[in-house]
Amino acid sequence: MAENSKRRLDSWKEIADYLGREVRTAIRWEKEKHLPIHRVPGGRRQAVFAFTDEIDAWLLSDPAAGLGIRDSSSGNGQADASVHKPGSSTPESRIPGPETRIPDSESGVPPSTVRLAGLALALAAVLGTAWYLLRQRPDGRHIAPELTRLTSDLGLTMTPALSPDGKLVAYASDRSGEGHLDIWVQPVGRGEAIRLTRGPADDFAPSFSPDGQTIAFRSEREGGGVYVVSALGGEARKIAPYGRRPKFSPDGKWIAYWIGTETGDTSSFFMAPGLGKIYIVPSAGGLPQELQPEFAAAGYPIWTPDSKHVLFLGNRDPNAYNEGTIDWWVTSIDGGPAWGTGANAAFRGAGFVTVSQAPEAWTPDGAGVLMSAMLGETRNIWRVPISSKDWKVSGAPERLTSGTAMDVQPSTAGNRLVFASLTGNVDIWSLPLDPDRAKPTGGLERLTHDAFAHGYPAISPDGTKLAFSSRRSGSRAIWVRDLRTAKETVVSIPPGPSFNPRFSPDGNTLAYREAEKQTSVGYAVSLAAGSTERICEDCSDYDWSHDGKKLLVLGRSPAGISVVDLASKQRTAFVNHSAYVLWNPRFSLDDRWVSFSATTPGRSRIFVAPFRNAGPVPESEWIAVTDGRWDDKPRWSPDGNSLYFLSERDGFRCIWAQRLDARKRPVGPAIPIFDAHEARRSLANIGIGDLSISVARDKIVFNMSERTGNLWMANLDGRR
Repeated sequence: MAENSKRRLDSWKEIADYLGREVRTAIRWEKEKHLPIHRVPGGRRQAVFAFTDEIDAWLLSDPAAGLGIRDSSSGNGQADASVHKPGSSTPESRIPGPETRIPDSESGVPPSTVRLAGLALALAAVLGTAWYLLRQRPDGRHIAPELTRLTSDLGLTMTPALSPDGKLVAYASDRSGEGHLDIWVQPVGRGEAIRLTRGPADDFAPSFSPDGQTIAFRSEREGGGVYVVSALGGEARKIAPYGRRPKFSPDGKWIAYWIGTETGDTSSFFMAPGLGKIYIVPSAGGLPQELQPEFAAAGYPIWTPDSKHVLFLGNRDPNAYNEGTIDWWVTSIDGGPAWGTGANAAFRGAGFVTVSQAPEAWTPDGAGVLMSAMLGETRNIWRVPISSKDWKVSGAPERLTSGTAMDVQPSTAGNRLVFASLTGNVDIWSLPLDPDRAKPTGGLERLTHDAFAHGYPAISPDGTKLAFSSRRSGSRAIWVRDLRTAKETVVSIPPGPSFNPRFSPDGNTLAYREAEKQTSVGYAVSLAAGSTERICEDCSDYDWSHDGKKLLVLGRSPAGISVVDLASKQRTAFVNHSAYVLWNPRFSLDDRWVSFSATTPGRSRIFVAPFRNAGPVPESEWIAVTDGRWDDKPRWSPDGNSLYFLSERDGFRCIWAQRLDARKRPVGPAIPIFDAHEARRSLANIGIGDLSISVARDKIVFNMSERTGNLWMANLDGRR
């Protein structure tokens, strides 16, 4: 990409000059037309900047501007036989609209002034996305290719996969109206979509076999796993329990997949130790083979073009809970060491929000890998050049799409690129609850309403204050909202990022985690005085004892869950395990018990252990509260006789409660508290770190994702 295409403009005047307009016009376009403007965090209102590539994308995003965008879908989400070039049926002189500049992509002359159609601007707002595909000419200018909209669903359509010949596209959609995702297949162009799967569980992430006859996909049915089905329809067959994101090898002999916790469509795919393993299995079925078992965590495998190697996102260090050792790695399927690609350094150099990015697909020429990644506040499709000689990243990542929606899940075949463009947000919700009786007492209420994602929600014990982590101020910061007055305040120390807020028992102090120099540092802030105290290093995921004198933390020294004496700052080991990753520790109300999660790739259980100050509690004294496939985030009821938690026991990620007897053993079956069975509004589309629940005396709060989306296609060489 030419350097000029991503130049920064540092004032309204520079932005207006670039557009060829007056300053007041640029300001008006930001308000009325969503011109992509950034503001300096903490600066004056007028302290703005913009990037020329984002402005170019905004200019090119108008479907009626004559840039060859066409819609290949009908109102029911299926392919439509007609091809309409928006704006061509209405003479330009009959449609009043503002003037702007669009770069002339086919000549060396300066950008020309054209009149944009106001009707199409309204259409673009309805579509909720403004994006374009960037392709460079030798002179560094961009070619605007023909863009095709493949679906027009009102709900959620996602995870597309092109057949090897590029004639079919398979994807997941909730268009049936039954609230869950099914696998559909439709021709690229003329023809109707065919529904391949049915049932109450979500089916998604399809992958075509090289001959186009079979589709592998992830399903949440029967405990979850990888299934295969004929591309013509029929009965699906499970071939890999718990598997995710299946990918056929180019020679068709194998399917690669991984077992672990999917992060959802968030900015990071961080692989914490113990949370992921990669496998291959014969495509006809058979015994799975684990690759690189010595890695602390591995996930998101894709095949190299030679079918002999797999590229994956991995973490080699069992003690690393930061991104320092995260990289893309390549391994032979026949064994041997893995080679680091250097993606970590490339992503840091590009300024991405996180270096934990999932590889999605190789480009058709085998010279690069596609991914979806966040830069600033937008998530787009990027190409990462990689040499097939030494499997090293050979250049800077190149952005292929740009816009305000989330461009995710790219798939390629021949010269075609298809991806999902999603819109939505992660907000915090409140459910009225009698927590001691495990009984909801009212309907859902949304507590946050802005355009930023909200993570790690925590409610004060009296239910009057809400804390959460958000990028509202530019970087991840901890915000506290008074639910009585709606006043919101940033309480964390800049620059962040900050996570894991947790109220003290009296609600007057808040503990939180800050990422500093590749480690986690714990702070406690007085909400009344505003003073902040450093609590510990190498510590995260906090909980206060109810006498306010101790803090449960995670860390490496000592490993596992430990206890910090807040007066002396001394740490004492509490529980640890060689096979489980232990997290989510929580004191019971009387401080006699501690609940926690114990996780292995693809499975998480909840335990309770007696609390004492005399050294580690052996596993023999742990009490198993759940035995499900994935049970997580345990939270005590105020009376200490129930645990609330997240569970995927019914094929969806929902909120449940489990009653306990006096010895903290489970009594009776788990009680459903909140069912999140819709694909569009879900607890499953949030990273497992950001996702949290918190219980107060009259409510339970949690964050939940709402998403809609459709599929788009572009030609990588700019031709149909």
